[in-house]
Amino acid sequence: MNDSSYDQVKDFLMHGIIPENIASTKSNFIATARKYRINARGFLTRQNKCVVRASEQELIFTTFHKHSGRQACWERIKQR
Repeated sequence: MNDSSYDQVKDFLMHGIIPENIASTKSNFIATARKYRINARGFLTRQNKCVVRASEQELIFTTFHKHSGRQACWERIKQR
């Protein structure tokens, strides 16, 4: 998820703030944001999995994916 969307969804869930510059309508933003939760550590999650910011994807990938199928994993991460 790109960094600005991550911050917008997190702010909405924590404070109920709907951003002024959203890509879609307010109702679509709210429906999408309600699919996410904030865990006890303050990270955005969806389906009990942490959501990764776009700026952190490559670092997380290189840190945790050291097996032979790296390229396939990277493609799956980019599709999220």
